[in-house]
Amino acid sequence: MSDDLCTQSSAMNVTVSSLLKSGKPFDCSSDKYAVKGPRVWVKIPFLADTLPDGTVEVQGDNNGLTTMQVHALLDDGTLLSTNYSARDVAKHWRSKGSYGLPVPGTDRPELRQRVRTVYLAIDHPKVVSSISLIQFASKQKWDDLTLPLSIMFAALCGMAIMPLIYNAFFYRALRYNFMLWHSVMISATVCYTFSSSGLIFLFFPGTTLITKMLINYWALAIGVGAGGFFLLRFVEPGKIALWLKVLITTTALLPVLVTAFVFQIDGGYSMDARNYYHASFLPIFFLTLYAMGHALRRGSRAIWFQIAGWTPIILFSLDRVARGMDLYIGWPILDYGLYFMLVLETVILALGVANRILRLRQRHEHTLRQQAELTLLADTDGLTMMHNRRAFDREFRNNQREYRYSHLAIIDIDFFKRVNDRYGHEIGDKVLRVVGNTLNATPHFAARIGGEEFTLLMQKEGPESRGHYPANILAEICETLIRAVDDEVPELREPVTFSIGAASIAKHASLRSVMAKADRRLYDAKNNGRNQVVWIDISPTKPAKPAGTAAV
Repeated sequence: MSDDLCTQSSAMNVTVSSLLKSGKPFDCSSDKYAVKGPRVWVKIPFLADTLPDGTVEVQGDNNGLTTMQVHALLDDGTLLSTNYSARDVAKHWRSKGSYGLPVPGTDRPELRQRVRTVYLAIDHPKVVSSISLIQFASKQKWDDLTLPLSIMFAALCGMAIMPLIYNAFFYRALRYNFMLWHSVMISATVCYTFSSSGLIFLFFPGTTLITKMLINYWALAIGVGAGGFFLLRFVEPGKIALWLKVLITTTALLPVLVTAFVFQIDGGYSMDARNYYHASFLPIFFLTLYAMGHALRRGSRAIWFQIAGWTPIILFSLDRVARGMDLYIGWPILDYGLYFMLVLETVILALGVANRILRLRQRHEHTLRQQAELTLLADTDGLTMMHNRRAFDREFRNNQREYRYSHLAIIDIDFFKRVNDRYGHEIGDKVLRVVGNTLNATPHFAARIGGEEFTLLMQKEGPESRGHYPANILAEICETLIRAVDDEVPELREPVTFSIGAASIAKHASLRSVMAKADRRLYDAKNNGRNQVVWIDISPTKPAKPAGTAAV
């Protein structure tokens, strides 16, 4: 009815009768929405033949409304009136944030045909849309639509909440902070949809229209602000320039700061203050559109999800801002599109978050694999692929806490220099690799610590190996080594033998002391003819030199 209605303002004590008697003309010009005064009167022609059957109600945006009056002027000058308190207006909510107040007399067919004009008295209107979006509608039709529309909006809220549960579950494990900002966006979307659609009155009947309007304003401001911070943390590093990050951060905070400021001006209900509120969204909207193209040019893959989810949202939001600033009336049906786009955006970004997490996990796993490979290279002998001295030292230190090994053995290849001299270093390297493979196949911790020198940390005896002394086990290992070299290096025309020195590992013994003892016994094995295991001290003890003597 925006083309046909007219308005005027008055004091709060002016009644409809005194208003009509005064003869003061209503403003039907393009300035009719620039109303001043605590009570706004709206005059609407009632064309009964063009309206649906049954009771007719007058509808409009219910944001911030308080008390209202609805008057029907009959053809004989009779006035039928109904007064509504703020609580009554809230009870007559319609889905998508409208009020629906029955026009007096339209419930009786004989009176309905006689209604000529409807007068509304709106006390302290907070938004122009409470007037500009006024329409006549069938009460029965909207009564029938209340349940299905409520179910639809509840389903939209439920769909939006699902990614919130998903975020909470994965954030505990992954700790990516963009998931927190996405959760704030989802929460704001759910709050806005729940409040502005009218579901809030269904679940919380005591909610006032002022409270509903404040929730709407704050939910949008917080949601848009969180979206800016989500953008900065969701897009891959280096895909948004530093100067652009600073601008996004500033403009993302602007709606929240302006919202807090607006509600200091006339309680936040000044028409000019509302214009400031709506205008505060424009910088972040346009900057986000630019940032999405900017990140796309820099090769971002994650930004595709925001382009798909945010582009329609921004377009719908620009229409909403223009209508909020009363630049034009627009089509209220677009609000339904905004609700669906908000939920669709939540689902699209949830998929984007899942994709981003997958890529981050893949990158993290790749980094871990590289670290493991580097650690392996640092701990591995390049020729034999055995543990090296670094890994051996670390394992011995671990054993001081866990005590899994009972003996340390040093294994040396007898006359290995002669093998290299007679058969070449290539054959010598082959012998070393065979020895390494054979020692790695044992249940003990094997390492190469020198040219032809190897070590074994021997596992503590279990019940199944009780009675197998370390010397016996090492002798069996020697036999296995001799056979392996003979089988796998046929170029050798003489057997390769091994000498071993072994020492027990006391619980708190140092590596240096155990190695010294094993090395001394290896020396004894070498001096005693080689090809043997020595695990007790057999060197004669040298007598102490008397004081004042010297030996050559």
